[in-house]
Amino acid sequence: MDFFASMLANSLTPITLISGVGLMLLCMVARYNHTTDRIRQLLKRREDGDYSLEPDIDREIHLLFRRAKYLRRAMLCLVLSDVCSGLLVATNVLAHLTALNFIIVSSFWLGLGLALIVASTVYFSLEVRVSLHALQMAIEHLPGKSRLPLA
Repeated sequence: MDFFASMLANSLTPITLISGVGLMLLCMVARYNHTTDRIRQLLKRREDGDYSLEPDIDREIHLLFRRAKYLRRAMLCLVLSDVCSGLLVATNVLAHLTALNFIIVSSFWLGLGLALIVASTVYFSLEVRVSLHALQMAIEHLPGKSRLPLA
C-alpha cells in the first residue's frame, strides 16, 4: 500500500496542473469562439455594404483576426503543457514501477510544461491588449456621442 501511496503522491501535482490548465483553456476557447463569431458578423456587414455605422470595419476585422491568432497560440501552448504534464505522470509511474531514477526526465517535463504555461499567459496578455485597443476604437465611433477622453 505504501508503494501505491508514494506513486499517487508523485502524480498528484501534475494531475492538478492538468486540471488548472483545462480551466484556462476553457476560458480561452470561449474568447476564441466569441472572436471568430464577431469576425463573421463583421464580414457579413461588410458584404452587405453597411459602412455608415462602422467606418473602420476593415480595421476592426484585422484586430479581431490578430486577437484570434494570439488566442490560438495561447491555446496551443496550454495543450502542449497538458501533454507535458501527462508525460510527467507517465514518467513518475514508470519510475516507481521500475525503481529507476528518472528525475532529469521528470524535471524536463515539469520545466517545459511550466514554460509553456508562461508562454500561453504572454499570448493571452497580448490578446487582451489588442482587445482593449479594439474596444477603444469602437467607443470612438459611437453614433451620436461626442468624443470621450479615454484615460
